[in-house]
Amino acid sequence: MFQASWVGSVGFIADIALYAQTYFPASADIVTLVLTVLVYIASLGGIAVIIGGVLFALQRIRLGKFVIGLGAGIGLIGLIIMLVQAYQIGGIAAITNVLALISQSIAWIGIILSIMGRRMVTSE
Repeated sequence: MFQASWVGSVGFIADIALYAQTYFPASADIVTLVLTVLVYIASLGGIAVIIGGVLFALQRIRLGKFVIGLGAGIGLIGLIIMLVQAYQIGGIAAITNVLALISQSIAWIGIILSIMGRRMVTSE
């Protein structure tokens, strides 16, 4: 994830902020702030997974799982958003092309491995 610089779909997040401003002007600032925080977490997803691994080594299992969940979870959401956007633009054919790209992507492999690692860690 870190090497591939996977950050999800920032354009989609901007669309959500614009939607919030149009239909919910009273809460648009809060929505924009939350989305900005999510963008920063997503851009540091690989670093969050590395920090979570260090926390595992320091026997901080619960905190490590939380940090990895933030880093990998946002990356996974970004991949799902990318699939939805591909479907909206080009239908099923576009999703097939995107899935072929994802199957060879370092980011996708990093997200899967970080989620698997998080689930396998147990506290003793």
